[in-house]
Amino acid sequence: MNFLAVNAGSSSLKFALYPAAAGWVDTAIFSGQIEGLAPGGQPQLSWRRQDQAAQQRQLTGSGDSFALALDALQACLRTTLAGAPPVAAVAHRVVHGGRFFQEAVEVTPAVLAQLRTLESLAPLHQPHNLDALEAFIRAMPGVPQVACFDTAFHASLPATETTFAIDRALSQEGIRRYGFHGLSYQYVSGVLQAHTPRAGQRVIMAHLGNGASLCATREHRSVATTMGFSALDGLMMGSRSGALDPGVLLYLLEQGWDHDRIQTLLYKRSGLLGVSG
Repeated sequence: MNFLAVNAGSSSLKFALYPAAAGWVDTAIFSGQIEGLAPGGQPQLSWRRQDQAAQQRQLTGSGDSFALALDALQACLRTTLAGAPPVAAVAHRVVHGGRFFQEAVEVTPAVLAQLRTLESLAPLHQPHNLDALEAFIRAMPGVPQVACFDTAFHASLPATETTFAIDRALSQEGIRRYGFHGLSYQYVSGVLQAHTPRAGQRVIMAHLGNGASLCATREHRSVATTMGFSALDGLMMGSRSGALDPGVLLYLLEQGWDHDRIQTLLYKRSGLLGVSG
């Protein structure tokens, strides 16, 4: 069997094809990315087959750039899989599973509808994750599409870590710490096991990119993490604020700032970008 793993962003789509036997996923036999998918962009596909040089080409055509990208990806897959088993399933990175999903799940219309309700909690990622997922459903009918959540690894967090000091009724509505970058931490935790017997002890891991967080694990289970209800909390990031006194937001509301302006500030004009002017 072969499985396709997909990580969709606002302007790019990363992918890798893995053979699997006896429940174990081996080294990718085909991987790459499609960039320039934002409106007005020029999509470019780059890919590499196992033990071969990387290749790239500009994608040309009219219509939706994402549909164009999927057509190109499927053409590459057909060439790569000539004479080999077809894609058995597609695994999608989805940033927020909320309180609904604490493990990977096959996507149905009902699942997709629930995931759409979480878009406001991860506006830089969730809409693009789900748009890509829907596009793959249309492009590959009959192939199971599986959502894998960045929040799921943190399902082991104790209540002392997930509970905010707010009205209990709000906590019962699902306002709590979820944590993110879980797929990254789960992978790192697994790799550590192969390198040191101490991996099952107390470990602190860092995910450092434009989005950044820390995670503490014990016996390979998440016990504390810096991100919270949304992907805004914790460390200063590339353009996201990280931890911020809630009083700042109350002040901005009093000054007449609306939701969209505050969201733009917190997600796109803060962090390292903000402090650097």
